Amino acid sequence: MTPASAVTPSDDRCPVCHEPTPAETQLWTPMSHHRTSEGEVEYCVGGCGCLVILVNGEMIKSLPVDRR
Repeated sequence: MTPASAVTPSDDRCPVCHEPTPAETQLWTPMSHHRTSEGEVEYCVGGCGCLVILVNGEMIKSLPVDRR
């Protein structure tokens, strides 16, 4: 699994929605991972609810939370 610091900016803000993340909240929680022909795919949910998809530790897709 990719460490949380690989997708978390140093100012503790979500790189997807830019909302501050409370200090007591885990920044990124791995939800699923599997191997594909492209490499290791990981799905992680941020403390704010945003979803990121990583391939070989590189963020390739992000889905922000709909805050209506």
